[in-house]
Amino acid sequence: MTACIIFDEHKSECRDYASLLSGTLTDVSFHICGSPWKTLVSGVSSADGYVSSADILISVGGDGTFLKTASMALGRDLPVCGFNLGTLGLLTEFEHADPEKTVERLVRGDYVIENRRVLRVTVTEADGRISFDEYALNDCVLERGTLAKLAYVTVDIGGAFVDNYPCNGIVVATQTGSTAYSMSSGGPIVEPGNDVIVVTPVCAHFTDGRPIVAKGDSTVTLSMRVDHDSMYVSVDGHKNIKFEKGAVCRCLPCGKSVRVIRIDPPNFYEVLRHKAEERREKLAR
Repeated sequence: MTACIIFDEHKSECRDYASLLSGTLTDVSFHICGSPWKTLVSGVSSADGYVSSADILISVGGDGTFLKTASMALGRDLPVCGFNLGTLGLLTEFEHADPEKTVERLVRGDYVIENRRVLRVTVTEADGRISFDEYALNDCVLERGTLAKLAYVTVDIGGAFVDNYPCNGIVVATQTGSTAYSMSSGGPIVEPGNDVIVVTPVCAHFTDGRPIVAKGDSTVTLSMRVDHDSMYVSVDGHKNIKFEKGAVCRCLPCGKSVRVIRIDPPNFYEVLRHKAEERREKLAR
């Protein structure tokens, strides 16, 4: 089996742990793409060549690194596992304390695959040209720029007009992304396995700007009721485009999913409680 490790090159802890993990993988007969430091890909943009020859992708870092790795895996339908060295780590299952035991189970195939559905996000310009076409594991966000004026966003779900929202933006989240920006904007927490789409206004200026839980096969369409010169579409926090006058953003269900490796999958609610406790402890220091 061939593994490719993706890590955050700007963090020394991630670099060091990726090096340790690379040695552990080699010791138990995993084949590492290329030479050790080429395998420990120094930046996601340079990883494509290694991903093309891999059977499994390993993310070392936080949820942001995992999302980038998942995006790379999606194109080749590769399984992904994540070692958590980040702040929150709701997507990354494996803690960094015992890599040897985890690697042994990976080699034996002693794990399950959890399929996480993604949304296809497109932006169509006023002239009908599609300028943006990406997949979102977590969310699509249409949001105003820093210090920009209030936005007026029109939301349609399943072809039906929902409302015009005076707000800072709109988050369209998968069930996976329900615990990310959507949750911090007041959206509901969705237990994995529920095929839904969550639409959450960001700082809505009316009291009726409540989040909506739509069916998983719905298409969510976002447009501007009033032209705005500083709006952006962002997918999973790392793919962005300026939202020009007259553009339309569509979040469509699709048949693609990210294959996430789980070993002894933890209880979802226990993980949420544990992460919340960790966060409170860090803030108290």
